[in-house]
Amino acid sequence: MNFNLKIYKHFQIKRYFKAIHFFCFFHGTSLSNENWIKIEQSFVNHELTYFRIFNKLMVNTLKKSIFNNLVVLVHGPMLLLNNKNSKLTFKELDNLNPLINFLGFRLNNKIYSKKQVKNLRKISYIKNVTIFHNSIKAFTKLPYYQFKSKKPLFVSK
Repeated sequence: MNFNLKIYKHFQIKRYFKAIHFFCFFHGTSLSNENWIKIEQSFVNHELTYFRIFNKLMVNTLKKSIFNNLVVLVHGPMLLLNNKNSKLTFKELDNLNPLINFLGFRLNNKIYSKKQVKNLRKISYIKNVTIFHNSIKAFTKLPYYQFKSKKPLFVSK
C-alpha cells in the first residue's frame, strides 16, 4: 500500500468527522510564521485544539462525505476547532483572531452557519435547550386575550 502524508491527512480528517461531534469551522489564510504563532497562542489561551487542513484535501474529503454542501465554503486553508473545556460564546469565537473567519459549526451531524447562531448566547447545547424550554413555558402561561386580535373581522356575505 502506498502510504504518504496526503493519505494520512485524509484519514485524520475522516477520523475527526467521525469521532468529534462538535467542532467549529474557520477559514484561515496562508500566513507567515509570526502571524501563525500568534493565532496558535490565542488557541492555547482559550484551551482550544485545532486541526489545519489545506484547500484541495478538504474539498476532496468533503465531496466524499455527507457534508458535500460545504464545498462551496472552502476557498483556502480550513481550521477545525474543538473546544472541550472552553466556555466561549459565539461572539468570542467570532472575534478570536482577526486573521481567521468563523464560518459555522457542526453539532450532531448538522452544520450551522454563522447567521443561524447569531442570537445564541452559549455554545452548550444543554443550556440552549434549557433557555428554549423556559421561554416556551413562560409563553404558554400567558393568557389567551393577549394574543386575540383587537380588530373585528369583516366577513363579506
